[in-house]
Amino acid sequence: MRSPLLVVMFLLALAAHTVHGQKRCGTVEYMQLQRRLGKIKQSDEQFEQWLSGQRTIFMRQQQARQQSEPYRIPIVVHIIHNGEPEGTGANLSNEQILSQIDVINKDFNRLNADAGNTPAEFAGLAGSMDVEFVLALRDPFGLPTTGIVRINGGRSSWSVSQESEFKALSYWPSDQYLNIWVLNLSGGFVGYAQFPVSNLPGLEEYQDGIAETDGVVVDYKAFGSDDYGSFNLEPDFNKGRTLTHEIGHFFGLRHIWGDATCGTDYVDDTPQQRSETLGCPVHPTTTTCTATVNKMFQNYLDYTNDACMNLFTQGQVERMQLILDNPAVPRRNSLLTSPGLLPPNCSEPDVAILELAKPGPVTCNNQPELFIKIRSLTCDPVTSLKISIRINAAPPLINDYNGLNLLSGSTTVLNTNSVNLQPGVNQIEIAVVEINGTLVSASANNTYSSRILLDTSTDRIPLREQFNFLTWPVISPASGTQWTLTETNFSQSATFRAFSAPDGPHESWLVTPTLDFSTTAKASMFFDFSYAWNGTDNDRLRILASPDCGDTYQPLTPPFDRAGLALANIISTVEWQPEDESQWSRRNYVNLNQLAGLSAARIAFVFTNRQGNNIYLDNVEFFLSDDPSPLFLSGGPYTVYWNTPDEARVTFNLEERSDVFVEILDMTARRIAGLQLHDVLNQTYTIYTGTTSPGLYLFRAHINGKRYAMKFMVTR
Repeated sequence: MRSPLLVVMFLLALAAHTVHGQKRCGTVEYMQLQRRLGKIKQSDEQFEQWLSGQRTIFMRQQQARQQSEPYRIPIVVHIIHNGEPEGTGANLSNEQILSQIDVINKDFNRLNADAGNTPAEFAGLAGSMDVEFVLALRDPFGLPTTGIVRINGGRSSWSVSQESEFKALSYWPSDQYLNIWVLNLSGGFVGYAQFPVSNLPGLEEYQDGIAETDGVVVDYKAFGSDDYGSFNLEPDFNKGRTLTHEIGHFFGLRHIWGDATCGTDYVDDTPQQRSETLGCPVHPTTTTCTATVNKMFQNYLDYTNDACMNLFTQGQVERMQLILDNPAVPRRNSLLTSPGLLPPNCSEPDVAILELAKPGPVTCNNQPELFIKIRSLTCDPVTSLKISIRINAAPPLINDYNGLNLLSGSTTVLNTNSVNLQPGVNQIEIAVVEINGTLVSASANNTYSSRILLDTSTDRIPLREQFNFLTWPVISPASGTQWTLTETNFSQSATFRAFSAPDGPHESWLVTPTLDFSTTAKASMFFDFSYAWNGTDNDRLRILASPDCGDTYQPLTPPFDRAGLALANIISTVEWQPEDESQWSRRNYVNLNQLAGLSAARIAFVFTNRQGNNIYLDNVEFFLSDDPSPLFLSGGPYTVYWNTPDEARVTFNLEERSDVFVEILDMTARRIAGLQLHDVLNQTYTIYTGTTSPGLYLFRAHINGKRYAMKFMVTR
């Protein structure tokens, strides 16, 4: 078990580079972080030992490979911007992106215009890799693409520690595409890459987790070359060599000085170098380890400015080819046969069902229309569709859609006629059966299964749920493991046992009854949870709100959406179960003003199981205020305190909602204030007394047939 504090300290160490200005590459620090988090179990030494053993085996294939066609690598460039117009800020122009693609093609093939600047003593060592980097021709759906994806990430900058967030915004399968994310990268680095790993026995379970982050990240001010246009680039990184450097890492190259004093990069024809080289020195510049030699600071894997870099060595090229040709290196060799290199394949009629957008997995509507989100995977426009809907064991209903104009790759939402849902769980089967008048066979794309829970239970706020019994609706829309009850230090807690779940990834929903917020202008919720991250699998918890009893669900404002380390309050690789309050994240505040005034709202706790570790939920409490710091009483049904000279306040902590009458009496038993209250649970009320004289007073509360009293002193 490891403390998250260690990880936080490491992330702070990464951010410390900001103080000293930008650093060319964060790959070493990034890979160290992945190992500290348990995402990558293979050490540098283990990888190099494995790679050394592969060299002899693959030498013959390497020689044959040099006589065949060039390597072709499909690239997708994800531009993560903050809403700027195209060509402004982080939303780079196509011209700037294309300039960068041209730079890497020339650099790797030794066709760069500054190749003549390589000193004579190194010119004979310079290597050329027969490779072509191609912007993908088809996307993961088989549709036409430019290989450039633009996403508004809603943030002005991103740090290395936030990569699971920004990479999830736009990701194509990393076994088929070289993902390159371009954004405003904070923390001092201008780029980093995920280094290759082998598929050694014992590492299988870690491949999926790192597949979703595999690729290269480059700061937008270091992407492209000003040799092609007037682009807004950092002066030291203005020739596109940051991507050349990082793709070198992606293909297995290490920094030329070995990331240690007189270290090794495991390449024979690069001079041993004492440390990195900064700026743009004049050749010859010497370095001393076992001997004094001239630095090869012109190498793409040093830290010099872009204008001073101009070569890979033959040994470096051989190492990259060894990585690319070896099927035992995940997500490198498979790029060579990627469908992304092929022209689009969309001649056959095909429409994908993406999701059931409405109603939500838990609803009170027994005759809803179904809203189905679809995507055209057909080259020609889709003008007509027939969609079959089957509810439970009832005969299928055919819905006809004519007069459409759904272009290739575009999406739309179609609504069906009303369907009849039965109380409890309903199985929904949806299928596209005809496209443009042509019958289509069932496939993974055009069929969709889901489950909807018809639940008509109701409640109102204020509300407290401590899960002594699991009365709230629970469902996994795609079936599978669900929320259950487990004994904890809070007696019983709602639990999703992801550690031992045999299925995943899938969602499980824990949803409130339909709640009445109509009597309040403000509302909030507090809850406790305990989750242990196993260091590898990023389980996720979201909280969604429904304004219409479950027909639709939306993120909160601000959203609650956490995964992996960001969700965890502890790190553990064994099955997690909290034993005391210190192992819980207590009283997490959620503003619910967006639901105030509504009579049929719901809150959903949506857990995405990635077979990581267990999560526990308890002490969910709804308030009729948006105060983020209300008074939580540890014992007793209430407390009274004087607020101003003419008003007192009483805060309640009752076991259940109750009608309460409160009064304040002077010592002659004269009532000076009284208040009849309804549905009292955890609220704070103000009792106006008018101007009172100093002296002793009596507070009385009548709760569920019981009378409570206390004396208090008023002073002036």
